[in-house]
Amino acid sequence: MAALTPGGGGSGRPGADPPPDRVGESAGAVAGEPGLRVLQIVSDSNIGGAGRLLLNFLAAYDRSRLQVYVLCPAGSLLQERCAANPGVTVLALPELPPDQSFAPARLWKQIPAIIRTLRQYDIKVVHTHASFAGRLAAKLSGGTCVIYTRHRLDGPAAGGRSRLLSLVDSCTCDRVVAVSQAVREDLIRQGVEDRKIALIYNGIDLSKFQPQLTGEPPAGQKPVIGLVGRLEPEKGHRCFLEAARILLQQHGDCRFQIVGGGSLEQELRDFACGLGIAGQVEFLGLREDIPGLLAQMSVVALPSLTEAMPLSLVEAMSMGKPCVASNVGGVKEILVDRENGLLVEPDNPGVLAASIAWLLEHQEQARRMGGAAARTAAERFDARVMTEQLTRLYLECVREKAKRQYQQ
Repeated sequence: MAALTPGGGGSGRPGADPPPDRVGESAGAVAGEPGLRVLQIVSDSNIGGAGRLLLNFLAAYDRSRLQVYVLCPAGSLLQERCAANPGVTVLALPELPPDQSFAPARLWKQIPAIIRTLRQYDIKVVHTHASFAGRLAAKLSGGTCVIYTRHRLDGPAAGGRSRLLSLVDSCTCDRVVAVSQAVREDLIRQGVEDRKIALIYNGIDLSKFQPQLTGEPPAGQKPVIGLVGRLEPEKGHRCFLEAARILLQQHGDCRFQIVGGGSLEQELRDFACGLGIAGQVEFLGLREDIPGLLAQMSVVALPSLTEAMPLSLVEAMSMGKPCVASNVGGVKEILVDRENGLLVEPDNPGVLAASIAWLLEHQEQARRMGGAAARTAAERFDARVMTEQLTRLYLECVREKAKRQYQQ
């Protein structure tokens, strides 16, 4: 795969260090093409919310206005997925530690390599989805606009360290993108100036998540209750499995599907065995065919303990699925209780089970909520709208920086 090394990069002059290897670069991507040069930096090894947002952006952006590069850790699952988009150049950086936004011991290696990359490709905007090293390198390089998307919630109880890191984040970027109003309020609570925050909701490719893809289940098929999300503690899979046990005691004809990968897979499999429900729960792993899987689900659950802006919920809603979701973070900005889904108290298996059962038992109301959910997704969470808002933010930041430099 492509790699950047501390000795790589360079200016491209004869005799200079060779440029970094590249994945998925179309001819002419380095010079002579139109558009503002934007480097997206993502530190995820897996494909979570940040990665999916990036993939939706790469599929939708205007190639005549932007020239987009992606920098990610070597071996990230995002490498090939990003490179599959026409015109996108993907660069892998071995020094970029996977799944770590802030790794002080490795900054001395990361920053020089990133700065060389910025200069090699004449990057004008750096957009990071976590990487502190990326923001710091862009600031140190001079003349580069820096944008940071906050994909997480810290909450009112966040400690001093979290508030300090938020202020550091703010100082190392020109603008902060909040993916929900809940995130925006979180940032302000932690001391980030409101004028620096841009509220831009995540968007999905609506063409892939259409209600008409969902047909009537075959006669006699057991209802399928699904959960799509990374297998990590904050996603609430234990609550889902406990709710599954309750449902199976009351509605023995249900099946349960868990879609996604993560660090808790074996632990959750063992937990399902301990509950005596392993035979009724399928762990499907990381899948590409999410629309097809959602189409077969009767109800979709989101039992998260915290959520900034859940794309998996929007995807299920877009397909007209009746959804039950924890009333946390940005969820209530998407789902209105008993209008386009059901909101439940987080980490309460009994309440989650009862809400799922209600939807199974009241199919007409469930269909009505699913239809309202599809309309909400179509009206508010289109990836094309998100991409246009981000593009305008990039251009605005470049103009503002040029104006400040002119006035100095």
